[in-house]
Amino acid sequence: MSLNSVLQIGVSGLSAYQTAISVTGENISNVNTAGYSRQTAVLETAPQSTSSGGLSLGNGVSVTSIQRSYDAVLQKELANAQTEEGYDTTKSTVLQEIEPSFNEVSTDGLGTAISDFFNSWQDLTSNPTGTAERQAVLTAAQNLTDNFNSVSQTLSDTITAQNTSLVTTTDSINENLKSIAELNSQIKVIDQSGGNSNELKDQRDQKIQDLAQQLGITYTENSDGTTDVQYADSGAALVTGSQAGSFSLTTNTTTGLYDVNLTAAGDTTAATVSPTTGTLGATLELRDTVIPGYQSQLDTLATTIATKVNAQQQAGYDLNGTAGIALFNPGTSAATIAVNSAITGTNLVAASSNASSTGDGSNALAMADLANDTTTMSGSTFSDYYTSMVTQVGQDVATSKNNVTQNTAYSNQLSTLRESNSGVSLDEELVNLTKYQKSYQASAKLITTVTDMMDTVLGLIS
Repeated sequence: MSLNSVLQIGVSGLSAYQTAISVTGENISNVNTAGYSRQTAVLETAPQSTSSGGLSLGNGVSVTSIQRSYDAVLQKELANAQTEEGYDTTKSTVLQEIEPSFNEVSTDGLGTAISDFFNSWQDLTSNPTGTAERQAVLTAAQNLTDNFNSVSQTLSDTITAQNTSLVTTTDSINENLKSIAELNSQIKVIDQSGGNSNELKDQRDQKIQDLAQQLGITYTENSDGTTDVQYADSGAALVTGSQAGSFSLTTNTTTGLYDVNLTAAGDTTAATVSPTTGTLGATLELRDTVIPGYQSQLDTLATTIATKVNAQQQAGYDLNGTAGIALFNPGTSAATIAVNSAITGTNLVAASSNASSTGDGSNALAMADLANDTTTMSGSTFSDYYTSMVTQVGQDVATSKNNVTQNTAYSNQLSTLRESNSGVSLDEELVNLTKYQKSYQASAKLITTVTDMMDTVLGLIS
């Protein structure tokens, strides 16, 4: 082997270890970068050559690739975990916002208002002609309708808020889809030219994780470096190579709420979809099923109480011996129930069952007994029915919190495993940095030695 060949071996070492040091430095600088995967310079011996003496000798070292520490199976598990966490976190957050409206720890909730209303009629039986007792009935009736209106308004506002949030959610999804498609295009060009696209792939993986939290997806990694993403509920293409699909919203003429539409990648026609997973799926379930379910139960309670009370009020007589009029304008929901505006004075409270005996409190007693009626609420009293509602909301909140806790723990476990496999260890990188530095110095020493030897040879010739 000639001195020139030995010199080239030293040069190859300088080049290889300079690259290795650069890769190590990149790892160290990105130790806190979300989604970054540790990179490694893969060193291999350069192709051998045969010397004039027939010996096979190496030609130094070369960096054949910059390898990314990546576990495809783990990445997909992380994406699935993100979808579950996004769904349960969204649901839990909204349910916790609703829960205070059903909080019966306080003394002024709807449950208390129901009890107070029927108790006021019970108090009236003690003094059927008493103005204060009659005023207490009307005050309790007003408090009852106010509470129904308030809880119903909270539920309606929450439905509106969930509907409005679809705008930002779909915009964010579309941005992620667009970013994934753009990264696919860049990665393909770089890979085809033999470049290093590892960090772009990390960015794309992070975008896929963000997308998975918003929407259930599946994805396929292609041989050209691109990743295709599909909508899990139907398999529709969300990203195909450099083409991205998009979600859009249109107002439903019947409900007045948004319908969610999907235009698949490479297509021009939008189709209405009903996502069931991720943040988007949770938002739609809350808006269309969970909260309307609470609202329906509340409406049933309000209208039933109004109907039963009105019937009993109209069966009695007021202080003037006149047949009672409806106490409530029941409307069709808890949002519209109100005290009858025609009730302008305490005389109109129908406490008596006898037109000629205004001091008779038997109708007031019958009204108070409605609190124990189990014939109209599926075997429950009004208070028990409402208590069951409160219990259901509490159970839903507790279940969602528990799901979030479990999902978070699982996601953290997967993230820890990913960090173990793909994350940067500063201790390890510092060891590598020292090792590559020593190797670089040794290569430089080799070049210095060969240079001295060449100077010696040249000196002999001269």
